[in-house]
Amino acid sequence: MAIDFEKFNKEFGGEKAMKELAEAKENEITEVPSGNYVCKIDKLQLDETKDNRPKVFIQFRIVEGVHKNQCLFFNGVMAAANPEYNGFVRHKTLEFLRDLEIFDDSEVDFDGDYRHFNDLLMDMAEESEGMKFEIRTYKDKKDYTQFEVIDVFE
Repeated sequence: MAIDFEKFNKEFGGEKAMKELAEAKENEITEVPSGNYVCKIDKLQLDETKDNRPKVFIQFRIVEGVHKNQCLFFNGVMAAANPEYNGFVRHKTLEFLRDLEIFDDSEVDFDGDYRHFNDLLMDMAEESEGMKFEIRTYKDKKDYTQFEVIDVFE
């Protein structure tokens, strides 16, 4: 297979490519350090891990401070890589969802049916519009980012 360098240059190269590269260097977004951030929810949905296990994905957008407009990404797995821990990881994810206080604790549950759980997450996403959350992030012993809900503002 021959590579068409002219096509690459025409579509993706030249001065436009150099300008895009320079802009990317100037506007590079740094990783948000551990700390407390006031955020809103941009996305809250059922998603999949790289190895096709169900997870809750939440994209928080920081709404004030030095890191305003940057995002924090929560990934709460609903099935562990080691099935022995499935109950634990589900419990931790549900606990975080309850801490968001979008619905009463009794309404945030998993009945074993991912269609029902997806409906719950879609309802939570809709209901969270206009809400703000103070989220604390920190690194655990394995260098994974952990999330804690500090406060909820309506």
